[in-house]
Amino acid sequence: MNRSFLTAFRKAYPLVYRPVWKENLLLSFVDIFHGLSFAAVVILTQRFFDSIAGGVEGAVSQNAVVLAAAALIACQVISQLLNGFVNFYADVVREKGYGRIRAMLQEKISRLRPVDFEKNSFLTNLDMADEGAKDACEMVDTANSIVTFYVPYFALMGVYMVRLDWGLLSALLLVFLPVLLTNLVKMHFGDRIERQIAPARREAEAYEQTLTTLESYRETRVLGAARYFLRLYRDTVGKWNRTAWKYRKKEAVINLGLNCFSFLAYGGILLLLVSGCVRGQISVGAFAAVFSSIDVMFLLMEEIFQDSLGCLSQNMGRVNNFLNLMESPESRQESVEMENGSLILDDVSFRYPETEEDCLQHISLEIADGETVAVVGENGAGKTTLARILLGIYPPDSGSVTLGGKVMNENTNCFPSISAVFQKFNRYKLTLEENIRISDLHSQKRWEDELGMVDSGWKNDFRADARTVLSRDFDGVDLSGGQWQKIAIARGIYRESKLLLLDEPTSAIDSIQESRLYQTFLRAAEGRTCVIITHRLGLAKIADRIIVMKEGRVVENGSHKELLERKGEYSRMWEAQAGWYQK
Repeated sequence: MNRSFLTAFRKAYPLVYRPVWKENLLLSFVDIFHGLSFAAVVILTQRFFDSIAGGVEGAVSQNAVVLAAAALIACQVISQLLNGFVNFYADVVREKGYGRIRAMLQEKISRLRPVDFEKNSFLTNLDMADEGAKDACEMVDTANSIVTFYVPYFALMGVYMVRLDWGLLSALLLVFLPVLLTNLVKMHFGDRIERQIAPARREAEAYEQTLTTLESYRETRVLGAARYFLRLYRDTVGKWNRTAWKYRKKEAVINLGLNCFSFLAYGGILLLLVSGCVRGQISVGAFAAVFSSIDVMFLLMEEIFQDSLGCLSQNMGRVNNFLNLMESPESRQESVEMENGSLILDDVSFRYPETEEDCLQHISLEIADGETVAVVGENGAGKTTLARILLGIYPPDSGSVTLGGKVMNENTNCFPSISAVFQKFNRYKLTLEENIRISDLHSQKRWEDELGMVDSGWKNDFRADARTVLSRDFDGVDLSGGQWQKIAIARGIYRESKLLLLDEPTSAIDSIQESRLYQTFLRAAEGRTCVIITHRLGLAKIADRIIVMKEGRVVENGSHKELLERKGEYSRMWEAQAGWYQK
């Protein structure tokens, strides 16, 4: 949704202003006197030069000249003090306000539907909205400055010039008009440019991460792929720049014509000043004051319309995306407690956004309370997607999901009764203790017991105690992939839940420790329903029942022994995996 500048401002103002309204109120109060002091310097400059001229002619006493000089100096000092305070405090308020708006943005994102993050268009808009949060803050800051500093300054200067000569004010408005038109042009082109380059910018950032982030650079270097990604990065940035250049050229031609008109009006002001002074309509002091202030007025106009509003005009696209995100519908789910750990899927189908094929097709199954079930299948069979449906992260496109007697929909979830260990688990840059207790901060259980259940020798193996931060970024330590996975498993087990879902829980753990972890899972599953997503059929053997998936469908269902006797898909997978070990 594209909004006009005024509409966007009206929407953004309360979001940005309210969190720091007290600080903004103080800043506005001081800024009014700041603007008036700039204009007062011009008026006192005229009186100072007029007093000197009068002193030369003998019409003004020496004391009056000294008094005029003292008043001008005092006003200059006050003006500079106010300028220093405003510049300092404005930065403080801006950073505080931006921090609050960023927190609001992150809170809003946390309430959006998880399935939206599977959309490429949504991710592009999210990137633009993140940039737009800062632009929205700048928009409100600029508006406050215009009202509290620039308006009082130009209002007082306008009255002053009208008293000298109406023509001076008219010429000043002619300078102002082209600058205004220039920024309307920038606003028009800025929105177009942002929409064109946002996908390329996100693509370039992805290539940049492969070259610079700790998680990616090792593999990139070993593969010798740095030059390849650098070439992709340069090509993407080149495409980005070509798109921007196409619009900037048109913008520059229009701006050149408007700037020429502004300089003609600027020359007209000088001509009027000289003419008025020669004819005696303007005093020498007024001539000196206005002549010395023209540059200041012109610079302040450029500051408003080119530096401040100009940047905002170019970034209106990002501001609109920020506002669109803040107004987007939320996933207003109510968290409910599962009565038990039973699961029922009735004719469930699911398709990822912006795709044309169902990832899950007409799945119906029941899992009893306290039952341990393994879901197996080849890569791409839909196992992880099924896990997300079972957890209530994604709603099905058709069919129904019942968790613990509660029918799930877009308005309900059972997250308080669920725990999970994901295949792509988070490596939180927190302490060892926090990495485990974060799953259930209200639990009184000893986190060391859960980690000890997963790895009895963790105190020697991990090179970390409870307070050690697990990140070298914060003077801590890093762990191996297997050690991180053990922490993720301990985190999932630590949480009190009726349903425990494990998605590829031993993918980074060696086969020797894997067999011991199987028994850990059995102990952890006592008293709750456990669903294990795995491609390792040795782990599936410990389950009460095995569900076999293929191409988004459930093709087999039964115990390990039953499935082997059927000589179907599970038997084929078992023989294929056993063959590797026999060889």
